Amino acid sequence: MATGRDNNLHALRLLLAAAVIVSHAWPLAHGAGTAEPLRALTGHSLGGWAVAGFFFLSGLLIAGSAGRHTIRQFWMARARRILPGLGFALLVTLLLAALSGAALTPGLAVVYALRGITLFSLEHHLPGAFAAAPMPGVANGPLWSLSHEVTAYALCQAAVRLGLLRHRAGQAALLAVALLLWAAPDLPGRAATFAPLFLAFALGMLAHALRDRLPLSPRLTLVLAALAPLGWPLAVAALGHLLLVLAYRLPARPLRQDLSYGLYLLGWPVAQALMHNLPGLTPPVLAALTLAATLPLAALSWHLVEHPLVRRRRVQA
Repeated sequence: MATGRDNNLHALRLLLAAAVIVSHAWPLAHGAGTAEPLRALTGHSLGGWAVAGFFFLSGLLIAGSAGRHTIRQFWMARARRILPGLGFALLVTLLLAALSGAALTPGLAVVYALRGITLFSLEHHLPGAFAAAPMPGVANGPLWSLSHEVTAYALCQAAVRLGLLRHRAGQAALLAVALLLWAAPDLPGRAATFAPLFLAFALGMLAHALRDRLPLSPRLTLVLAALAPLGWPLAVAALGHLLLVLAYRLPARPLRQDLSYGLYLLGWPVAQALMHNLPGLTPPVLAALTLAATLPLAALSWHLVEHPLVRRRRVQA
């Protein structure tokens, strides 16, 4: 885990983003409330597991970033990574919604974009958008996770500044806080959603802190997987350890483009546009077509707005 960029993290995040698209194909093809893959078998959908994997890997990487940068550098880096791709996705969402017949005025479009770019005041519905689809009006569902990720960033930086990751007592305290938040009863809606995601993020932070001692043995992955039915903490630990093994034990196949963020943000509106224009698609066909149509858009987002700012950040660093 200390060998720079010679790993499979980009490929894994791309796979997780594709899993979210596949999972969403079921409700987008059949309507709200349709069970997504793995829900009945594991209690969590394929998309839910994928988002947990995203948060684990984010905790791993963001903990390292918080330790290397000042507070200002850290937040500038996060803004450059999140906001350009999000802005591009919001514009594409508005364009696809308008092409589907949404009742958009310039004022409504500006308000939607501004609420989206703030992360914490998202608007998921656009009147008249994707009217022929089984979930009409829902413009871009996956944006909900971004506010939780930024909250986790803030808590991560606070933990790093307090020195919690440098000592066993601090690491134990971080894990205890994450577990207590996850186990707390009757949390309000947004906090109840955040708690299991932050537990995944915190486990990623601990993986970074223990990177010199954490054994990346497939046997340990199997042990954790066997314990996974005992509860979410062990299940996420098993998932996170599997991702680490795949990232660092397999032969490295680094990807030059990081398309995972664009794929994640753009998959929903593309799928909605497909269902609006090609009603009757089955979930597997919708998933395949969505992936094929979204990957070029994700590449466009990467080359036009994401990578130029990422490269600028590296040069300045």
